[in-house]
Amino acid sequence: MGDRLHRILVERKGSFVSGEEIAGRMGISRAAVWKRVMALRGEGYAIEGARGTGYRLTEMPDRLTEADLRARVRPGGPWVTFAVLDETDSTNSRAMEMAESGAPHGTVVVADSQTGGRGRLGRRWISPPGMNLYVSLLLRPDVPPAGATHLSLVAGVALADALEGMGVPGGLKWPNDLFLGDRKAAGILAEMASDPDRVRHVVIGVGINVNMEPGDFPPEISGRATSLRIRAGRPFPRAELLARFLDAFAGLYGEFLAGGFAALRDGWDRRDFLRGRRVLLRRGRGEGWGVAEGVDPDGALRFRPDGVGSAETVHSGEILEFGR
Repeated sequence: MGDRLHRILVERKGSFVSGEEIAGRMGISRAAVWKRVMALRGEGYAIEGARGTGYRLTEMPDRLTEADLRARVRPGGPWVTFAVLDETDSTNSRAMEMAESGAPHGTVVVADSQTGGRGRLGRRWISPPGMNLYVSLLLRPDVPPAGATHLSLVAGVALADALEGMGVPGGLKWPNDLFLGDRKAAGILAEMASDPDRVRHVVIGVGINVNMEPGDFPPEISGRATSLRIRAGRPFPRAELLARFLDAFAGLYGEFLAGGFAALRDGWDRRDFLRGRRVLLRRGRGEGWGVAEGVDPDGALRFRPDGVGSAETVHSGEILEFGR
C-alpha cells in the first residue's frame, strides 16, 4: 500500500492530490490514506497536507529504495526485479551470482555502498555510502557473444543521455568511461557468461560519482576524478539519476537489438571525448601513440598510429594517456 501511495504522489510531485482520489485509486478509506501519509513522513518524505485540497509531495530523502525506484521508472520497460542493498562487496559480483541462480532478465542490483567495488582490469572503485550510484543490470540478450560486448557502449550513451537530461553534458571515452571536463566521473564494467554460440547472461555495472566533494577522493585519484556535484556546483538526487539512466538504457537497448551499435552511433559520436586527440593506446603487450579518429559502426576504435597514414580498427584496448 505504501508503494502505491508513493507512486501516486511521485507522479504528481509538486501538485496536490485529493485524499478522495488517492483513496479511490488505492481502494482504502480516507483515514487509511492519512495513516499511509504519516508513515511516509516518518521515512523522511516531506508531504504537505491541506484541508479540502489533499496532499502534495514537496521533497524526498536522498535514499535508494525499491518503492522510490519503481515509482520513478517509466512503466513498460524491461526492469522486473530491483535488489536494493545497503552494502555489498560488488553489485556486479552480486548480479553475476543472481544470474547463475536463475534471476530474470531485467534484474537491477543497486547498493548504497560497496566494500569491493571493481573497475575495468581489476582496478578498485571507490564506493563510499550515501554519495554515489553503484548499479548493475542483469540482461539475457538474444545476440551472439561478439555482439553482447557492445552493451557497455550502449550503457555509456544511456548514461550520457541521463546526465544531459539533468543539465550536465558529459563526454564518452572509449571503451567504458564518462568524463566531465577532463576528469573521470563514471566507469562501466561489463561481464558475460556465454556458450560458444549464445549468451547466457551479461551484467553491466555502472559506478557514478554523484555527490562527492573534492576532499572525498583519496589522494591517488583526486587529480583525475570528479563528480556531478563538483562539476555543476549543486547536489543531485541519486534515485532520479538512476531512474533516468534506466529509462534511457531501456529505449537504447531496444534500438540496439534491432540495429546493433550502428543505431546508436550518433549518440556516441557527438560526445566522443577522444576524437581528434593524441592518445597512448595499449593493445595486448604493446603500446604506442597515435590519434583517435572516432568509433566505427561496430563500436571499435579508429586509431591512426604515429607515422602511419591510415587508421586501424581496434576492438579491444586501453587508453593510458590522452592529449588535452
